Amino acid sequence: MSDAIQCVIRDELARVLASSDFDASERNRRFLRHVVEETLAGRGERIKAYSIATLVFGRGEDFDAMKDSIVRIEAGRLRRALDNYYLKHGGADIRISIPKGSYVPTFQRQGAPAAAADPPANGARALQEYAPRILVEPLDLDGDTGVYPLIARTLTRQVIAALTRFTELFVYGLDTSEQAHRAPAPAAGAAELQIDYRLSGTVTIAKHALIAEILMRREGDGRFIWAQSFEREMEVGRDPSDIVGLCAEIAGHVARIVALRDGIVDSQARILVGSDPRHFAGYQKLLDFQDYWRTLDKDRFDPLRRDLEAAIAAEPGFAAAHACLSMLYTNAGRFGYDVGNSCAEPLERALDLAREAIRLAPSSSRAYHARALAEWFLGRRDECLQSLKAARALNPNDPELMAEMGFRLAARKDWESGVPLLEEAYARSPLLTGQYRMGLFLYHFAHGRHEQALDELRAVDALSIAHVHLAAAAALAALGRKDEAHQRLARAEQLAPGVFARLREDLAFRQFHPDLIAAIAQALASLDPEQSDPVRPNKLRRI
Repeated sequence: MSDAIQCVIRDELARVLASSDFDASERNRRFLRHVVEETLAGRGERIKAYSIATLVFGRGEDFDAMKDSIVRIEAGRLRRALDNYYLKHGGADIRISIPKGSYVPTFQRQGAPAAAADPPANGARALQEYAPRILVEPLDLDGDTGVYPLIARTLTRQVIAALTRFTELFVYGLDTSEQAHRAPAPAAGAAELQIDYRLSGTVTIAKHALIAEILMRREGDGRFIWAQSFEREMEVGRDPSDIVGLCAEIAGHVARIVALRDGIVDSQARILVGSDPRHFAGYQKLLDFQDYWRTLDKDRFDPLRRDLEAAIAAEPGFAAAHACLSMLYTNAGRFGYDVGNSCAEPLERALDLAREAIRLAPSSSRAYHARALAEWFLGRRDECLQSLKAARALNPNDPELMAEMGFRLAARKDWESGVPLLEEAYARSPLLTGQYRMGLFLYHFAHGRHEQALDELRAVDALSIAHVHLAAAAALAALGRKDEAHQRLARAEQLAPGVFARLREDLAFRQFHPDLIAAIAQALASLDPEQSDPVRPNKLRRI
């Protein structure tokens, strides 16, 4: 950035800070000055919640953004103050703004698209450059507007908040939504904002119901790709907090349909493969990961690992790619895959990648999911469950996180907590990857319901994983169907030679409860009349 442009930006910063129309606290004025000066100095990559909290807000070195949301809250106030200022001073030569999802300011010349001062030193691109971009238009209010005059705005805000929790999307904030809606030339505003999808709709207050009709339009060709009506019973005079709860329920449903893995956005991205704009290129890597994660197909593992390694080398700030790569290295550790010279300890590499993903994107639930998996297989069960709780707090609308938590609890025989989570996850998302049904298999197997256990296994579409066949062999053996059990055990040995011999050690590594290990081992031992305990490999018959 030239010295002349830096002078123009500093002059604009001085005008904003000196103006009585800039309605911001002294703390937020320091906040703005700090982030602008850091960016102009070429240190934009250092602008994080931690640095702002400690250097601007006076927080101690033990500041934790997960526990203390001061930076996020004050950033929202600062954005609104800037937006309100520029509504009154629209003729400024250059405009300072702080995009939602970042604390790094952008500087926009009048009539020119917004741009960051300089790309970060590590070459990372902003999220909106490689993720689908969604604008939620303010929902229109129909019906009796005097009863709940703010309900449409409340639902709009809730939809934006619910979508924002899926951090692999770029969702414009409420202020941007309202300003774009008020703009005299919507088409020009859309081009400036670079919108891919636009959500719109109507909220109707009927006699005893709240009805929301939501539509989703693809901005490139104007085609409507999804529409749905949501109706909830509502009594007139209901407590306002209950109304907010109804809006949150509808918003969560909208978010799951639109943003869930293999939801509307993912399906559209798959359709656009080969013709989509540059910013979708990184998102395609995430779709490739989801295809792998659904079946855990071993043949897909190494090509995908190499692709994601290349992705993070090219885009060091691509947090989601770090998280997906972490989950691949966890699989390398738990399934014994060869990763060549890429690292000495796959699980430690997985943990490092997950930590980096969290550093890059502290609000990414996938990053915490990745950390939880690495922690589980490193034997850190309590830490894993805490990471999963953090992930679910960041995105309670993601059924996969619910299922992951349920599976881990089921593996420890915590049926009361784990089974309801698994059942609700699959009720919310019937097409969710079947691998978590292993938790329901364990539940039924432990209670002697072996046919029901087999039914759960049939939905586990991961036939290249030896442990699926081991589980089936145990259930079949318990049912006395020994020929079928032998076939499954033979397949498990083919996929992972020696897996039967190291059964107890292997299941302990997977953090199964000792009672579950004993029950599975006993069932499999019945396949060989000379073998009472599969832990003793010297007496095993090779199948």
